[in-house]
Amino acid sequence: MTDTPSDQNDGPTTEANMWVIRLTEDPDDPATRRAFAAWHGDAPAHAQAWTRALRVWQLTGALSPALLALPVAEAPPATRSPTVTPPGRRRHPSPRAIRRRRRAALSLAAAACVAGLFLLPDMQIALRADYTAPTGQDRTITLADGSLITLGAKSAIAVHDRPQGRDVTLLAGEAFFQVRHDAHRPFTVHAGTLRARDIGTRFDIRMDRAEIRVGVQDGTVGVSTAPNSPETRLGSGDEIRLNRATGTLTQGQVAPDTIGSWTTGTLVVADDTADNVIETLRRYYPGFIVTWGGTLRSRHVGGVYDLHNIPAALRAAILPAGGHVRAIGHQILLATTARTPTDR
Repeated sequence: MTDTPSDQNDGPTTEANMWVIRLTEDPDDPATRRAFAAWHGDAPAHAQAWTRALRVWQLTGALSPALLALPVAEAPPATRSPTVTPPGRRRHPSPRAIRRRRRAALSLAAAACVAGLFLLPDMQIALRADYTAPTGQDRTITLADGSLITLGAKSAIAVHDRPQGRDVTLLAGEAFFQVRHDAHRPFTVHAGTLRARDIGTRFDIRMDRAEIRVGVQDGTVGVSTAPNSPETRLGSGDEIRLNRATGTLTQGQVAPDTIGSWTTGTLVVADDTADNVIETLRRYYPGFIVTWGGTLRSRHVGGVYDLHNIPAALRAAILPAGGHVRAIGHQILLATTARTPTDR
Protein backbone atom coordinates (compact mmCIF):
# COMPACT_ATOMS: atom_id res chain seq x y z
CA MET A 1 0.00 0.00 0.00
CA THR A 2 1.29 3.37 -0.89
CA ASP A 3 0.68 6.94 0.09
CA THR A 4 -0.04 8.09 -3.44
CA PRO A 5 -2.73 7.10 -5.92
CA SER A 6 -1.95 4.33 -8.38
CA ASP A 7 -1.13 5.53 -11.88
CA GLN A 8 -2.94 2.49 -13.24
CA ASN A 9 -6.39 3.80 -12.35
CA ASP A 10 -8.16 5.16 -15.42
CA GLY A 11 -10.78 7.91 -15.25
CA PRO A 12 -13.97 5.79 -15.15
CA THR A 13 -12.42 3.34 -12.69
CA THR A 14 -11.39 6.16 -10.38
CA GLU A 15 -14.84 7.72 -10.61
CA ALA A 16 -16.55 4.36 -9.98
CA ASN A 17 -14.54 3.87 -6.79
CA MET A 18 -15.43 7.43 -5.80
CA TRP A 19 -19.12 6.58 -6.15
CA VAL A 20 -18.69 3.46 -4.00
CA ILE A 21 -17.28 5.65 -1.23
CA ARG A 22 -19.92 8.37 -1.60
CA LEU A 23 -22.85 5.96 -1.71
CA THR A 24 -21.50 3.97 1.22
CA GLU A 25 -21.29 7.13 3.31
CA ASP A 26 -24.79 8.36 2.42
CA PRO A 27 -26.78 5.77 0.42
CA ASP A 28 -30.19 7.37 1.01
CA ASP A 29 -29.42 10.91 -0.06
CA PRO A 30 -31.68 11.66 -3.10
CA ALA A 31 -29.30 14.23 -4.59
CA THR A 32 -26.38 11.81 -4.41
CA ARG A 33 -28.41 9.03 -5.99
CA ARG A 34 -29.59 11.29 -8.82
CA ALA A 35 -26.04 12.46 -9.49
CA PHE A 36 -24.85 8.85 -9.52
CA ALA A 37 -27.59 7.83 -11.95
CA ALA A 38 -26.61 10.70 -14.23
CA TRP A 39 -22.97 9.66 -14.16
CA HIS A 40 -23.79 5.97 -14.67
CA GLY A 41 -25.93 6.68 -17.75
CA ASP A 42 -23.60 9.22 -19.26
CA ALA A 43 -21.36 6.69 -21.03
CA PRO A 44 -21.09 2.89 -21.47
CA ALA A 45 -17.60 3.06 -19.95
CA HIS A 46 -19.11 4.40 -16.73
CA ALA A 47 -21.54 1.49 -16.45
CA GLN A 48 -18.75 -1.00 -17.15
CA ALA A 49 -16.46 0.63 -14.57
CA TRP A 50 -19.27 0.54 -12.00
CA THR A 51 -19.81 -3.19 -12.59
CA ARG A 52 -16.08 -3.86 -12.16
CA ALA A 53 -15.91 -1.75 -9.00
CA LEU A 54 -18.86 -3.59 -7.44
CA ARG A 55 -17.25 -6.94 -8.24
CA VAL A 56 -13.94 -5.99 -6.62
CA TRP A 57 -15.47 -4.38 -3.54
CA GLN A 58 -17.86 -7.31 -3.08
CA LEU A 59 -14.91 -9.71 -3.03
CA THR A 60 -13.23 -7.68 -0.30
CA GLY A 61 -16.31 -7.79 1.91
CA ALA A 62 -16.23 -4.00 2.27
CA LEU A 63 -19.30 -3.40 0.11
CA SER A 64 -22.67 -2.46 1.51
CA PRO A 65 -25.29 -4.98 0.24
CA ALA A 66 -27.59 -2.07 -0.58
CA LEU A 67 -25.23 -0.95 -3.35
CA LEU A 68 -25.62 -4.22 -5.23
CA ALA A 69 -29.30 -3.50 -5.86
CA LEU A 70 -28.92 0.22 -6.34
CA PRO A 71 -31.17 1.49 -9.17
CA VAL A 72 -29.21 3.45 -11.73
CA ALA A 73 -31.99 4.98 -13.82
CA GLU A 74 -33.37 7.43 -11.30
CA ALA A 75 -32.56 10.49 -13.39
CA PRO A 76 -31.37 11.19 -16.93
CA PRO A 77 -27.99 12.82 -17.41
CA ALA A 78 -28.21 16.55 -16.95
CA THR A 79 -27.56 18.63 -20.05
CA ARG A 80 -25.79 21.89 -19.45
CA SER A 81 -24.55 24.57 -21.75
CA PRO A 82 -20.81 24.92 -21.65
CA THR A 83 -19.55 27.82 -19.62
CA VAL A 84 -17.25 30.13 -21.56
CA THR A 85 -14.46 31.69 -19.59
CA PRO A 86 -13.46 35.14 -20.86
CA PRO A 87 -9.89 35.36 -22.18
CA GLY A 88 -7.37 36.26 -19.52
CA ARG A 89 -9.71 35.30 -16.72
CA ARG A 90 -9.09 32.15 -14.76
CA ARG A 91 -12.11 30.14 -13.76
CA HIS A 92 -12.00 28.95 -10.15
CA PRO A 93 -13.53 25.56 -9.29
CA SER A 94 -16.80 25.63 -7.41
CA PRO A 95 -16.99 24.37 -3.81
CA ARG A 96 -18.87 21.34 -5.08
CA ALA A 97 -16.11 20.55 -7.58
CA ILE A 98 -13.52 20.88 -4.81
CA ARG A 99 -15.47 18.47 -2.63
CA ARG A 100 -15.65 16.01 -5.51
CA ARG A 101 -11.91 16.18 -6.04
CA ARG A 102 -11.32 15.60 -2.34
CA ARG A 103 -13.65 12.64 -2.36
CA ALA A 104 -11.84 11.34 -5.43
CA ALA A 105 -8.57 11.49 -3.50
CA LEU A 106 -10.12 9.42 -0.72
CA SER A 107 -11.49 6.93 -3.22
CA LEU A 108 -8.11 6.60 -4.87
CA ALA A 109 -6.56 5.74 -1.52
CA ALA A 110 -9.27 3.17 -0.89
CA ALA A 111 -8.92 1.80 -4.42
CA ALA A 112 -5.17 1.47 -3.95
CA CYS A 113 -5.82 -0.46 -0.76
CA VAL A 114 -8.31 -2.76 -2.48
CA ALA A 115 -5.92 -3.29 -5.38
CA GLY A 116 -3.17 -4.14 -2.91
CA LEU A 117 -5.29 -6.99 -1.61
CA PHE A 118 -5.03 -8.70 -4.99
CA LEU A 119 -1.50 -7.64 -5.86
CA LEU A 120 -0.01 -9.21 -2.75
CA PRO A 121 1.04 -12.83 -3.30
CA ASP A 122 -1.53 -14.18 -0.84
CA MET A 123 -2.42 -17.13 -3.02
CA GLN A 124 1.21 -18.13 -3.50
CA ILE A 125 1.78 -17.91 0.24
CA ALA A 126 -1.29 -20.06 0.94
CA LEU A 127 -0.03 -22.72 -1.47
CA ARG A 128 3.39 -22.82 0.22
CA ALA A 129 2.21 -22.59 3.83
CA ASP A 130 1.70 -25.47 6.24
CA TYR A 131 0.10 -23.22 8.86
CA THR A 132 -1.65 -19.87 8.55
CA ALA A 133 -3.46 -17.48 10.87
CA PRO A 134 -6.43 -15.42 9.62
CA THR A 135 -6.77 -11.65 9.80
CA GLY A 136 -7.37 -10.49 13.37
CA GLN A 137 -6.53 -13.81 15.06
CA ASP A 138 -3.39 -15.41 16.46
CA ARG A 139 -2.79 -19.16 16.28
CA THR A 140 -0.54 -21.45 18.33
CA ILE A 141 0.96 -24.59 16.78
CA THR A 142 2.63 -27.42 18.68
CA LEU A 143 5.28 -29.19 16.61
CA ALA A 144 6.07 -32.88 16.88
CA ASP A 145 9.11 -32.14 19.09
CA GLY A 146 7.03 -30.11 21.55
CA SER A 147 8.18 -26.69 20.32
CA LEU A 148 5.48 -24.01 20.23
CA ILE A 149 4.99 -21.44 17.48
CA THR A 150 2.47 -18.63 17.90
CA LEU A 151 1.50 -17.06 14.58
CA GLY A 152 0.40 -13.45 14.57
CA ALA A 153 -2.67 -12.41 12.61
CA LYS A 154 -2.41 -12.86 8.84
CA SER A 155 0.85 -14.77 9.15
CA ALA A 156 2.04 -17.97 7.53
CA ILE A 157 4.84 -20.50 7.94
CA ALA A 158 6.13 -23.61 6.19
CA VAL A 159 7.64 -26.38 8.35
CA HIS A 160 10.27 -28.89 7.22
CA ASP A 161 10.93 -31.52 9.88
CA ARG A 162 13.93 -33.62 8.91
CA PRO A 163 16.06 -36.14 10.85
CA GLN A 164 19.07 -33.83 10.67
CA GLY A 165 17.26 -30.65 11.64
CA ARG A 166 14.07 -28.62 11.97
CA ASP A 167 13.51 -25.79 9.51
CA VAL A 168 10.71 -23.23 9.57
CA THR A 169 10.17 -20.58 6.91
CA LEU A 170 8.26 -17.44 7.85
CA LEU A 171 6.32 -16.62 4.68
CA ALA A 172 4.41 -13.59 5.95
CA GLY A 173 3.73 -11.66 9.13
CA GLU A 174 5.14 -12.49 12.55
CA ALA A 175 5.76 -15.54 14.74
CA PHE A 176 6.90 -16.14 18.32
CA PHE A 177 8.96 -19.30 18.89
CA GLN A 178 9.34 -21.31 22.10
CA VAL A 179 11.82 -23.94 21.02
CA ARG A 180 12.57 -27.27 22.67
CA HIS A 181 16.32 -27.34 22.26
CA ASP A 182 17.98 -30.39 20.65
CA ALA A 183 21.70 -30.10 19.94
CA HIS A 184 21.48 -32.97 17.42
CA ARG A 185 18.59 -31.41 15.47
CA PRO A 186 19.10 -27.64 15.20
CA PHE A 187 16.03 -25.42 14.89
CA THR A 188 16.40 -22.80 12.15
CA VAL A 189 13.96 -20.11 11.01
CA HIS A 190 14.26 -18.52 7.58
CA ALA A 191 12.68 -15.12 6.92
CA GLY A 192 13.57 -13.68 3.54
CA THR A 193 17.38 -13.62 3.39
CA LEU A 194 17.71 -13.76 7.18
CA ARG A 195 18.34 -16.96 9.10
CA ALA A 196 17.89 -17.38 12.87
CA ARG A 197 19.29 -20.48 14.59
CA ASP A 198 17.95 -21.41 18.01
CA ILE A 199 20.40 -22.13 20.79
CA GLY A 200 17.69 -22.76 23.40
CA THR A 201 15.41 -19.75 23.56
CA ARG A 202 12.14 -17.86 23.13
CA PHE A 203 12.30 -15.36 20.30
CA ASP A 204 10.17 -13.36 17.88
CA ILE A 205 10.57 -12.75 14.14
CA ARG A 206 8.59 -10.17 12.21
CA MET A 207 8.79 -9.68 8.45
CA ASP A 208 7.45 -6.38 7.11
CA ARG A 209 7.78 -4.82 3.68
CA ALA A 210 10.69 -2.66 4.79
CA GLU A 211 12.54 -4.83 7.30
CA ILE A 212 12.91 -8.15 9.06
CA ARG A 213 13.25 -8.03 12.84
CA VAL A 214 14.43 -10.63 15.34
CA GLY A 215 14.03 -10.11 19.10
CA VAL A 216 15.09 -12.50 21.85
CA GLN A 217 13.00 -12.77 25.00
CA ASP A 218 15.41 -15.17 26.69
CA GLY A 219 18.15 -17.61 25.69
CA THR A 220 20.41 -17.23 22.65
CA VAL A 221 19.85 -16.99 18.90
CA GLY A 222 22.43 -16.99 16.12
CA VAL A 223 21.45 -14.70 13.23
CA SER A 224 23.00 -14.57 9.77
CA THR A 225 22.02 -13.09 6.41
CA ALA A 226 23.76 -15.52 4.03
CA PRO A 227 24.54 -19.26 4.14
CA ASN A 228 28.27 -18.78 4.74
CA SER A 229 28.23 -15.47 6.61
CA PRO A 230 29.24 -15.34 10.31
CA GLU A 231 26.49 -15.45 12.91
CA THR A 232 25.60 -12.60 15.20
CA ARG A 233 24.74 -13.92 18.66
CA LEU A 234 21.69 -12.36 20.31
CA GLY A 235 20.81 -12.75 24.00
CA SER A 236 17.89 -11.72 26.17
CA GLY A 237 16.61 -8.27 25.18
CA ASP A 238 18.73 -8.10 22.04
CA GLU A 239 17.07 -7.10 18.79
CA ILE A 240 18.39 -6.99 15.25
CA ARG A 241 16.80 -5.39 12.19
CA LEU A 242 17.58 -6.15 8.55
CA ASN A 243 16.74 -3.41 6.06
CA ARG A 244 15.37 -5.35 3.10
CA ALA A 245 16.28 -2.66 0.58
CA THR A 246 19.89 -2.02 1.61
CA GLY A 247 20.80 -5.22 3.49
CA THR A 248 21.94 -3.13 6.46
CA LEU A 249 21.84 -4.78 9.91
CA THR A 250 21.07 -2.67 12.98
CA GLN A 251 21.38 -4.11 16.48
CA GLY A 252 19.91 -2.71 19.68
CA GLN A 253 18.31 -3.61 22.98
CA VAL A 254 14.73 -3.52 24.24
CA ALA A 255 12.98 -4.68 27.39
CA PRO A 256 12.73 -8.48 27.10
CA ASP A 257 9.09 -8.48 28.27
CA THR A 258 8.06 -6.36 25.30
CA ILE A 259 9.24 -9.01 22.82
CA GLY A 260 6.26 -11.05 21.69
CA SER A 261 3.87 -8.83 23.68
CA TRP A 262 1.35 -9.11 20.84
CA THR A 263 0.68 -12.74 21.84
CA THR A 264 -1.26 -11.37 24.83
CA GLY A 265 -3.35 -9.00 22.69
CA THR A 266 -1.28 -5.95 23.56
CA LEU A 267 1.29 -4.42 21.22
CA VAL A 268 4.09 -2.69 23.12
CA VAL A 269 6.18 -0.31 21.01
CA ALA A 270 9.22 1.44 22.47
CA ASP A 271 10.44 3.32 19.39
CA ASP A 272 9.28 2.47 15.89
CA THR A 273 8.06 4.19 12.76
CA ALA A 274 4.35 4.81 12.38
CA ASP A 275 4.48 2.88 9.11
CA ASN A 276 5.72 -0.28 10.85
CA VAL A 277 3.10 0.02 13.58
CA ILE A 278 0.34 0.57 11.02
CA GLU A 279 1.48 -2.47 9.06
CA THR A 280 1.09 -4.59 12.20
CA LEU A 281 -2.34 -3.13 12.94
CA ARG A 282 -3.46 -3.93 9.39
CA ARG A 283 -3.04 -7.63 10.11
CA TYR A 284 -5.52 -7.34 12.98
CA TYR A 285 -8.12 -5.18 11.27
CA PRO A 286 -10.87 -6.95 9.26
CA GLY A 287 -11.22 -4.01 6.88
CA PHE A 288 -8.65 -1.70 5.31
CA ILE A 289 -6.26 0.85 6.79
CA VAL A 290 -5.22 3.45 4.21
CA THR A 291 -2.37 5.89 4.81
CA TRP A 292 -2.32 9.28 3.09
CA GLY A 293 0.69 11.55 3.36
CA GLY A 294 4.29 10.36 3.13
CA THR A 295 5.57 12.20 6.22
CA LEU A 296 3.45 10.04 8.51
CA ARG A 297 5.29 6.87 7.56
CA SER A 298 8.69 7.91 8.89
CA ARG A 299 7.57 9.48 12.17
CA HIS A 300 8.59 7.56 15.28
CA VAL A 301 5.96 6.51 17.79
CA GLY A 302 5.74 4.47 20.97
CA GLY A 303 3.12 3.23 23.36
CA VAL A 304 0.87 0.36 24.38
CA TYR A 305 -1.85 -0.53 21.87
CA ASP A 306 -4.89 -2.78 22.24
CA LEU A 307 -5.02 -5.24 19.33
CA HIS A 308 -8.68 -5.94 20.14
CA ASN A 309 -9.62 -2.34 19.28
CA ILE A 310 -7.74 -1.39 16.13
CA PRO A 311 -9.45 1.98 15.46
CA ALA A 312 -8.49 3.14 18.97
CA ALA A 313 -4.99 1.67 18.62
CA LEU A 314 -4.47 3.45 15.31
CA ARG A 315 -5.56 6.77 16.78
CA ALA A 316 -3.32 6.31 19.80
CA ALA A 317 -0.37 5.50 17.54
CA ILE A 318 -0.57 8.40 15.10
CA LEU A 319 -2.19 11.26 17.01
CA PRO A 320 1.05 12.08 18.90
CA ALA A 321 2.80 12.10 15.50
CA GLY A 322 0.37 14.71 14.17
CA GLY A 323 -1.86 12.23 12.39
CA HIS A 324 -5.61 11.91 12.19
CA VAL A 325 -7.91 8.92 11.67
CA ARG A 326 -11.21 9.04 9.83
CA ALA A 327 -13.60 6.11 9.37
CA ILE A 328 -15.10 5.72 5.90
CA GLY A 329 -18.08 3.41 6.12
CA HIS A 330 -17.58 0.48 8.47
CA GLN A 331 -14.44 -1.15 7.08
CA ILE A 332 -12.05 1.59 5.98
CA LEU A 333 -9.82 3.66 8.26
CA LEU A 334 -8.03 6.60 6.64
CA ALA A 335 -4.86 7.74 8.43
CA THR A 336 -3.55 11.14 7.37
CA THR A 337 -0.87 13.58 8.52
CA ALA A 338 -3.52 16.16 9.35
CA ARG A 339 -7.27 16.54 9.36
CA THR A 340 -8.67 15.89 5.89
CA PRO A 341 -10.57 18.77 4.26
CA THR A 342 -13.83 16.78 4.38
CA ASP A 343 -13.59 16.69 8.18
CA ARG A 344 -13.71 20.48 8.57
